[in-house]
Amino acid sequence: MASPPKVLVMGDDTRSFLACVRSLGRRGIEVHAAPYSLDAPALQSRYICKVHVLPYYLDGGAKWLQAMQTLCIDEQFDMVLPCEERALLPLCAHQADLPVRTVLAIPDLVALDAFFDKINTRHLAQRCGVPVPDGYIWQAGSSVAELQAKLGLPVAAKHRQSYCLQQLYVRTHVRLLDDAAAINLWLQSQQPEPDTVFFEQVFDGIGLGVSVLCHQGKVLQAFEHHRANELAGSSYYRKSMPLDTERLDAVARMVAATQYTGLAMFEFKLNTGTGKWVLLEVNARPWGSLPLPVAWGVDFPYRLYQLLCNGQITPPVTYPIGKYNRNLIADIWQMRTLVSQLKKQPIQLSSAMLRWLMGFGRLLLLHEKHDVWVADDPAPAKTEIRQFVKQRLSTPQSAGLVTGQDNLALAKVISQKSGHILFLCQGNICRSPYAERKARSIFNSENLSITVDSAGMLPRNHRPSPDVAIEAARQCSVDLGAHLSKCADDELIAKADVVFVFDDINVASFKQRHPDQANKLVFLSAFQLTGASHIADPDGRDIGVFCRTYATIDACLNNLALRLKSC
Repeated sequence: MASPPKVLVMGDDTRSFLACVRSLGRRGIEVHAAPYSLDAPALQSRYICKVHVLPYYLDGGAKWLQAMQTLCIDEQFDMVLPCEERALLPLCAHQADLPVRTVLAIPDLVALDAFFDKINTRHLAQRCGVPVPDGYIWQAGSSVAELQAKLGLPVAAKHRQSYCLQQLYVRTHVRLLDDAAAINLWLQSQQPEPDTVFFEQVFDGIGLGVSVLCHQGKVLQAFEHHRANELAGSSYYRKSMPLDTERLDAVARMVAATQYTGLAMFEFKLNTGTGKWVLLEVNARPWGSLPLPVAWGVDFPYRLYQLLCNGQITPPVTYPIGKYNRNLIADIWQMRTLVSQLKKQPIQLSSAMLRWLMGFGRLLLLHEKHDVWVADDPAPAKTEIRQFVKQRLSTPQSAGLVTGQDNLALAKVISQKSGHILFLCQGNICRSPYAERKARSIFNSENLSITVDSAGMLPRNHRPSPDVAIEAARQCSVDLGAHLSKCADDELIAKADVVFVFDDINVASFKQRHPDQANKLVFLSAFQLTGASHIADPDGRDIGVFCRTYATIDACLNNLALRLKSC
């Protein structure tokens, strides 16, 4: 009996990733996952056969590439499907280095240039006669006065790219700026190079998307959705709508101009009063609202697999109009934000709450489905709800872990008076590098055979410590001037006998990537006589906070050294 086809889906969210997993799994395809976080609810899907954790793509991606090559060879995937840019961009950069038999569901270089660069997307749209908001590219010699004169206020400030390969885990965000002071402040904070950011006139309207499956510049299937509960340009509740002929024609022209093959969602804004609309951007990969068309009969991921792996051009299908999908937990969080914004406007708040609550009536009328909670795959929803309740109850991430002085891994180091200690915080620029250097000094002076190192959970290497940290450390006889951050990888974690952390955020981040090593975690604050549970991150604070933080670390390390010597 022939083995089933095998697909690696890269990501871990409950929207695009989970929709792709279910779409393929329901068709008998063996689905493997390559997530970022091992506690992601989507990984509980019954349709995931195996989970693979890849190294972060850092410093040119050598470790990532080696792991990806080995994985593709060992598993013999028929297709690799990235669900967002952090997976897609490395695949695009290294596609020639991966096995030829494995189909990569990625855009070609033309589409990558056209759809993953917002300025290029604007230029393509204008060449194709597709309306876009008035814009202003920030260049050498640009001025806020000129920008304001051209676009008025407010404006939307955007970077060319949401992600770039060189800083893959730093996402840029759109900012709405109301006045010249806000624009100047944003420019000062971003320090953009010429032609890397731009501004758009704010277009009043509702958000909508036209989703397509394309082959060699032709649209094979299209689906239109409108946002139902929209806040700050995002929505977790959407409805299916009839395809607008003019918008579909606009999409078709851009698809033809790039000879695009693959999935894409073209994001528009529509002024329902005037009927005018503009294109905002294009997501040429699985998108956040993908569960909606999949739930109501437009199976984009599986049809992409049929196209790319089997060469099968599937005919278009119709879909029901006025059907809804909700990402429940995300929608609840968004409603909480709206409640906070409207708390001084009781009439508007009451109206918004009533509309939101009445929307759930569509479940009884069978007009609504949920992104996560589905009858044939309930585990992701159950996990998401458990995590939501745990978060609302403020249960510490360290619950169930022995993170104090009774930790067995620590006890072994203390009894043997030797071992390797890793100090771990988020960025490895403030707390952990200071602790590493001060611990080395203290342990050496006490003739303790303990080696030390430090790292951060954030996937960012080679960042220097901020000036305020360097000065505060200098006052404590520690030199951070030459320090550059490094991310905690599997090798560093495996080498450590004990991992000292500073707060629950560190614990949560660690458990997302290294749950099997959580028995090594110990709070450094366990050696603080005051009984404080955490040593808070001083990043962004003044030198006084840094000095107090470093004094606390000193006290903990001195008490740790006394404990090591006394046994």
